[in-house]
Amino acid sequence: MSKHVLIVASVLSLIACQACRRDDSLIKAGDEIVSKVENFRKDRGRLPSSLSEIGIEEKEEGQIHYEKKSETRYLLWFGKELGESVVYDSDKKKWE
Repeated sequence: MSKHVLIVASVLSLIACQACRRDDSLIKAGDEIVSKVENFRKDRGRLPSSLSEIGIEEKEEGQIHYEKKSETRYLLWFGKELGESVVYDSDKKKWE
């Protein structure tokens, strides 16, 4: 292999590792939000209308987004790459 191919392969590997770390970090932060949402539900008998109700400032450019889908179901999500998202569905209780 040429030196240039090795450099390109190394850079691509580094980018892939950074993306995996970012996803893991956002899932961890999302799990903390899930915990806060579930505690809110337990304490008040309903889901929060927005993240601000659980003390999280919402920004349009924020990394993790919340949507109340019904009285019992909500979604959290963050963008992974163009056109793809990682989503937590409260009905399934897992990230996909």
